[in-house]
Amino acid sequence: MEKMAFDLYSSEYQNNPYPTLAYYRDHDPVHPFIISRGEYQRQAWLITRYQDVITLLKDEKVTKDVMNILNTEGKQTQEQKEELELLVNNMLFNDPPDHTRLRALVHKVFTPKMIGGLKNRIEQISNELIEGMKNKTEVELMEDYAIPLPVTVISEMMGIAKEDRHQFRVWSNAITTVSNGDNASKFQETIKEFIQYLEKIIEKRKKNPSDDIISGLVIAEENGDMLSHKELLSTLFLLIIAGHETTVNLIGNGMLALLQHRDQFEKLKKHPEFMKTAIEEFLRFTNPVEFATSRYAVKDFTFRDNEIKKGDFLFLGLAAANRDPDQFVNPNELDITRHPNQHLAFGNGIHFCLGAPLARLEGQIAFQHLIQNFPNISLRSDVEIEWRHSEIFRGLKSLPIIL
Repeated sequence: MEKMAFDLYSSEYQNNPYPTLAYYRDHDPVHPFIISRGEYQRQAWLITRYQDVITLLKDEKVTKDVMNILNTEGKQTQEQKEELELLVNNMLFNDPPDHTRLRALVHKVFTPKMIGGLKNRIEQISNELIEGMKNKTEVELMEDYAIPLPVTVISEMMGIAKEDRHQFRVWSNAITTVSNGDNASKFQETIKEFIQYLEKIIEKRKKNPSDDIISGLVIAEENGDMLSHKELLSTLFLLIIAGHETTVNLIGNGMLALLQHRDQFEKLKKHPEFMKTAIEEFLRFTNPVEFATSRYAVKDFTFRDNEIKKGDFLFLGLAAANRDPDQFVNPNELDITRHPNQHLAFGNGIHFCLGAPLARLEGQIAFQHLIQNFPNISLRSDVEIEWRHSEIFRGLKSLPIIL
């Protein structure tokens, strides 16, 4: 078989990564490549087998602490360091003990009980969006439903004013769009705008706290410890982006998969009791998050006969692992009754996604309402499906459907 080149940024790969990932999983499961973003270049490794991804998600030789790696190398300007600190001073980009401390503080306000209590409100938001679609024959599902549902939910949880929510999506798109160096200045400008907005919100909550996550994090304390200002900014940034991106992609990608596999759509329509396993299968099959967030080698080590050096970037392929035939029977088939289904859509180990229960709840309600209200929903066959370009997330630009 002809050797395949791995180009993370190519349109061919972004539109359909699975053939490429399958090739490397079969022929070169620990694949070296160079990640390039303008002048920035780094040795990277593409990891594609399920057991290897699980191993490296938990390995102490692998770090999430990007600031420690970059400070050791000394390649960042002071301005770049300050900008990056605002992005990574949260639980997602830290190792224990900092990760443990930060996660405990966030968990005080982002609790399973609080998420469970959102069910009625999520159903209400979903029903309002559905009502807005009922007098139409065609809709753009991403703009009319898949985006506003989770954006409204996380915005209300955070206490964000209704008029500001559209701007969140604009910022999120700019930040998560794939960067190969061409849009670095726009990325930096977006980060500054986002941070300035959060600064104003924090000041308001300090003076007049209310019953929302931002107020909770401002006053959250664990064993006498509170979030520093930089940690608070970074944590809010994380919760806003992660709080809706995965669910937007779950709804969009999942509905596309369901409409492309009509037998599964009909099965779910007839058997709504399969909804929970269906959501897990959409997470596995469509991969709203394609790669685990950044991991670096904290020291030199050998993995599967490959010499990985300190500072090397590890691309842990959640999407590749979720289609591994050694783990899943018929992995390239959509099966809404699949069980067991130990997918890695939310990661694994200590960094397992804190918002997983919220994404699952929103997903179950979203699909239940769509199928109940539009039992004959179908894809517009004359429109080409386009995917957003991102290093980590996998999601649709649009999803035009006939109701």
